[in-house]
Amino acid sequence: MSDAFSTFIAPDLETRLEEGLRHALTLGADGAEALVSVSRSRKAKVRNGVLEDLSASKRGGLGVRVMRQGRVGLATTSNLSRPDFKDVFQRAWELSALGDPDPWLRQAEPSQPAPLPSGFEASVEAIAPESRIQWALALEAAARQTTPKVSAVREAAWSDGSGASLLLTQKGVRSADLASTCSASLELAVEDGDDRQAAWHYDLGRTPQDLDLAAIGREAALKGLRKLHPVALAAGKYPVLLHPEVTVELLGLVADMLSAEAVLRQRSLFAGKQGHLIASPHLTLIDDGRFLFPDGRPGFGTEPWDGEGLLTRRNVLIENGVLNTYLHTLGSAAEMGCEPTASAGRGAGSNPGVTTFNLFPLAGNQKPEALYRMAEGGVLITEIMGLHTVNPVSGDLSVGASGLRIVDGAPAYAVDRLTFAGNLRDFLQRIAALANDLTWYGSQAGLTLLLDDMTLGGS
Repeated sequence: MSDAFSTFIAPDLETRLEEGLRHALTLGADGAEALVSVSRSRKAKVRNGVLEDLSASKRGGLGVRVMRQGRVGLATTSNLSRPDFKDVFQRAWELSALGDPDPWLRQAEPSQPAPLPSGFEASVEAIAPESRIQWALALEAAARQTTPKVSAVREAAWSDGSGASLLLTQKGVRSADLASTCSASLELAVEDGDDRQAAWHYDLGRTPQDLDLAAIGREAALKGLRKLHPVALAAGKYPVLLHPEVTVELLGLVADMLSAEAVLRQRSLFAGKQGHLIASPHLTLIDDGRFLFPDGRPGFGTEPWDGEGLLTRRNVLIENGVLNTYLHTLGSAAEMGCEPTASAGRGAGSNPGVTTFNLFPLAGNQKPEALYRMAEGGVLITEIMGLHTVNPVSGDLSVGASGLRIVDGAPAYAVDRLTFAGNLRDFLQRIAALANDLTWYGSQAGLTLLLDDMTLGGS
């Protein structure tokens, strides 16, 4: 990793940052931190068989935090080639005089992590532009070969990139990470008679070999076909199945409300609920910063350290329906008098805040088809819109949805213009079964999930 890492963050850049940390201390700072990140990305985009974009970019940024008497100043720069960064630390020092004191301000102590497999693949840096174009064209071809009803491809895109980050503090913390990813995405329209529907699909991998372009193109086309000629659904209560993609969205919303920062601001439905049963006993929800796939490769959110320099860990957020822990930064853990969960995320231009790394529910032991049979006459929700409108304090929700009606134990025909209404608390408590089809979408995973009768408003 060290040789590859130095192509992003050179040793002399690290030396200049360490000089900046020492300079901050000479100014009278109690603490100082430098977070630098550098990334390289490439993309090929085609539309209806024509190349629209072939681009490559390199981005870098530095964020400096300086602490004095409980106050923090933050300064940034995108110029990483300057001979020194003393003026950036000076600016952060001056800004630190302007804020309010934070009695819970904390810094991590240095530590050595257990080794993790590298998320960096050198082969990604060697991909030729011609290959990106061909792979984007292959996505479109796969969709068109699936059905002649594909009427337009709005974007078929291949992207890949690599990046490195480094956090240094005056305490001696040195948190370095290096990773690469590849992704393929396809947005298209299908048409049949007077009905036209849009669909989108994507996948993520560490190397080109991880991505099945034919499967991605085929699934995008099938998603569109499944949406054609939707039928109205009468308002009422129905057994509801959630597609894994929808489960990801809803459980991500739950995780947001499990942020200790949200709890402390009284902006969470789950404030004061730690140790209480908040969900069906079927649900166990985990965030694991050190997650490895069965083949031993790291998850897409796996990192050795969090954004404050703490060793990442596995956090069981909800266990058999019981709220086990909130997600903490060092500051929120100090304020609530508990152990930190190493759940801080951070960009070069921001202070640490709560994040998730690899979020997933424990899978059930039944195939999705078994849940389809249990949901006879109900609806498989495949898309949900408007989750940003959910009230984080009350949990009330009324969002748009579309999906497929379950007939004879299988998805049969499209239904749309649905209103999925109720309360997030009800959603969690009405989980009746989870399938075994855990599917990863980047750093979050979902599965087919069955809810007892839920209110669906039809058009």
